[in-house]
Amino acid sequence: MFGIPGEILWPTAAFATLISLIFAGVAFLRFLPQPRSRGGEPAEREVLEDLRARLGQLDRLQERLGELEERVDFAERLLTNRRENERVAPPGPG
Repeated sequence: MFGIPGEILWPTAAFATLISLIFAGVAFLRFLPQPRSRGGEPAEREVLEDLRARLGQLDRLQERLGELEERVDFAERLLTNRRENERVAPPGPG
């Protein structure tokens, strides 16, 4: 075909077709609507900041709750040890 051997013509035509499809795809993507920016509207940003602040408060409350649980566990162990010591201790003179 056109005096060009088939071993050269068909791979070249396939390569040219792929390149033209890529350019057509890029041109098509330019006509699609652009995605909204991450920031959004001012009202959405305020809501997002409020949500982040509340999540921070929740994290701090969870840390405090964990510390309080540890303190309660420690106090329970102290009370249990004291009661066991009183129960096991020999009676005093008297």
